[in-house]
Amino acid sequence: MRNKGYMLLIILLIFVSACENRHSNSIRISKNNPQGNLVYKESLPNQDKEKIISFVTKSLDNPVFIEAKEEAERVSLQLGIKMEWLAPMTVDSKEQENIVESLIERKVDGIVISVLDTKKMTPLINKAVSEGIKVATFDSDAPKSNRAFYVGTDNYELGKVSGKSLVKIVNENNKNKRPLKVLIMTGVKESVNMQERIEGFKKATEELDLEIVDIVESFDDINRASELLENYVKENPDFDLFFSAGAWPLFSPPEGMISYKKWKENGGIAVIVDTFYPIVFAANKGLADALVGQNFKEMGRLSVENMYKLINGEEVKETMIYTGLEFGNPNNYEELLKRKKPWEIK
Repeated sequence: MRNKGYMLLIILLIFVSACENRHSNSIRISKNNPQGNLVYKESLPNQDKEKIISFVTKSLDNPVFIEAKEEAERVSLQLGIKMEWLAPMTVDSKEQENIVESLIERKVDGIVISVLDTKKMTPLINKAVSEGIKVATFDSDAPKSNRAFYVGTDNYELGKVSGKSLVKIVNENNKNKRPLKVLIMTGVKESVNMQERIEGFKKATEELDLEIVDIVESFDDINRASELLENYVKENPDFDLFFSAGAWPLFSPPEGMISYKKWKENGGIAVIVDTFYPIVFAANKGLADALVGQNFKEMGRLSVENMYKLINGEEVKETMIYTGLEFGNPNNYEELLKRKKPWEIK
């Protein structure tokens, strides 16, 4: 009997201690803070479970999201919330829809999506919001949905700036006196960010006598993109300009782009979106005349910080949160390479 009473006393003490800890303030140490400085956070009302923010990107095989993922992880850890990173293995709008459906069923706290097919994803976003889940978009928007905010590039402006860069180079090379043919590469045609970039590009190049010979779709696949471009140049070398609305074709080693490089050496002019290390490296080898970059690191940070506010009942006043642009040309490629983190693409 004495032993039973002793065990009951221990169980009672453990129960009381657990209750006290559940209602206490939490202190977390960031893995990015080796000095061990404490990040202090008041416990939230009714905080019985870990808060979850689920990022849903376009595909897991697209390296452009690496910097956004790393920064989202860092900020999530600092704020003391769980961050998930989900996507189809390769671009697949139906699979992206299935992922969002599963998140709605799980009733996660927040979803941040880089939208593949805007028309198909909009009803799903609205469904999630109607069930009390906070939803935002990053990189690629669904502007007619009930999402709370968008974080990323002003894609129409990105297209315009890219077009202006092309016009400037054309004028400097005295090629503006004759009709010109341009090849455009996009990612997924249904993505609103791609549509906006191409529209901005068309607007900025209206002063040129320009014919769009083709718009090829890479499906955000870096291997497919380089093969598409290389094969297109082999079979149809009779075009003057190239605009890629994303970095896809220049992720491949420059020495493998034999036909494209020959096209460049023969006077072809190319403007490429994005300024990641491998893209600047390829541009510095002569494969691009100008680059217009995005800030994926800021996309990751601002998406988490603002979603965290929403989940905690705070207001996010801005619905369009733009992260700025970066510019590259032969005069600053070397400097950009010094500032960039080298990537190993396998």
